[in-house]
Amino acid sequence: MSTQPISTKELKPGDILLCEFRHPGFDGYAEAFISILKFRNAKSEEDKKKFMTAAFTILRGLIITFDRDIYTHAAFWDGKGVVEAGGNGVRRNPIDHYKGTSTDVYRFVKNQKQVLGSQDYPLEPLLELADEIVNEELDYSYNTAILMIFLCITRWERNSWIDAIMNFLKSHLRSVDPDFIDFLFKANHEKLVEFFEWMADEMIRQIVSFRNDNGLVCSETVAAIFNQAEPKGKYNIEKPLTSENPDKKALQKTTITNHSDSETEWKTFFDSLTKSEFPLKSEYDKNSDWREHADIIYTPHDIARSLNTTKVGKLIF
Repeated sequence: MSTQPISTKELKPGDILLCEFRHPGFDGYAEAFISILKFRNAKSEEDKKKFMTAAFTILRGLIITFDRDIYTHAAFWDGKGVVEAGGNGVRRNPIDHYKGTSTDVYRFVKNQKQVLGSQDYPLEPLLELADEIVNEELDYSYNTAILMIFLCITRWERNSWIDAIMNFLKSHLRSVDPDFIDFLFKANHEKLVEFFEWMADEMIRQIVSFRNDNGLVCSETVAAIFNQAEPKGKYNIEKPLTSENPDKKALQKTTITNHSDSETEWKTFFDSLTKSEFPLKSEYDKNSDWREHADIIYTPHDIARSLNTTKVGKLIF
């Protein structure tokens, strides 16, 4: 991918800005948590700003962890400003506040060709819709931002879930024989896959059920401009397939003192899986395929890795 510098004057209407975020380390997250506790009932604008800064630090860390990518913010450049969702809602902001960030510039492509601004792909539908969205003055959707994390998990390949859990147990249940864990997981692989399919379906149902606000998050704003522009479907940003293994995290070691007790507990768990009927009974009238709902939320990863976008450079001032 290209990493050539692109100045603000070289940006083209229709460009997509994607901001990188790097984990601030334990001290950075600890400071953010303390600020959240300290300013959670903030009254002054200054204290509210401190709270939002801390909250977004935590949220961005969670997003790149579960989205398994480097980007936590997406925005649309319409030639007049940056159309984006942030703490103040969905607004058109000046480009200056991107100073000091690591921001990559992406462009819409069709069949690997940049087509925006051509006769077949005029810019006007995108710019008109961007204006319309800004004029609605929508709120930032905190519900969606939180639920997006869970959506990321549902899209992991089921074998990735199984491998992650199995590796976690091997690493942190030191008193349990790793070969025993291998045996249990291999013997019950199909049941585990079915179990995770059911769990993903339930998670998506909850996302649909609890998403009760009318706001947008940053990547959703970008996706809405492209996917809902007329004629619908022409400018679609198709989602990529996501099959990578989840990032390995350093987790605290779990201590188990009785080897035989722990093995008994795991045998009981897998016995219960064997006796279960799949899909498991749901509180809903009928079961649905989680994939039917998986496109309701876009993440920065979806935009960056789509076949309809390509990275053209890094933003400089």
